[in-house]
Amino acid sequence: MDSLDNIWRTINQAMRNRGFDRAFSRQEVAGIVGLSLETAFAHLLPEATEAVWRSLALAYKEEFRRLASQGLTEAPLFSGVAETLRLLYEAGMVLAVATGKSKAGLERSLRAHDLESWFTFFQTADSAPSKPHPAMLTQILDQSGFSPNETLMVGDTDFDILMARNAGVASCAVTFGCHNRQRLAAAAPDYWLDNMIFLPTLLGL
Repeated sequence: MDSLDNIWRTINQAMRNRGFDRAFSRQEVAGIVGLSLETAFAHLLPEATEAVWRSLALAYKEEFRRLASQGLTEAPLFSGVAETLRLLYEAGMVLAVATGKSKAGLERSLRAHDLESWFTFFQTADSAPSKPHPAMLTQILDQSGFSPNETLMVGDTDFDILMARNAGVASCAVTFGCHNRQRLAAAAPDYWLDNMIFLPTLLGL
């Protein structure tokens, strides 16, 4: 999902709501997308305390709920994502989500795009440490019964690629998301995608 703009606006409003006069640039926020909220604020404000990071994470959730209640539009899917997911699902691929979103946030996003029935396994910031810790993936593997060599992690941040490596899972970096190609390359993904429509071919479908 192309969620950067919504996250950027909500982070800066959460900062204002907690009395901070600092605003982060879109590029700065792009650098932390994919992390769990407290970890994201720890990256943005390394000089602050854990209590401040927790407070800002709570402010973010409060602000996002307020915006959602006022009709905030759910982040759009990137080009080719819906078509690709449908093809993978219909081909019998088992699909899972490992996300820095909360469980409630993930459920809201999946409902908004009518994707709920296509995914079998989920791990969120509520159930595992933040990426790049491998727990989200290892828990999905435990739940599903699949082995690491039967699994591919597809993501748009180096946190995704490093999480996959930490879990012993192959990784595929997409070049149209939050982290640029140079940053992704430093994490050494196994595969690359410039558009999601090429994923089925990569998987041999």
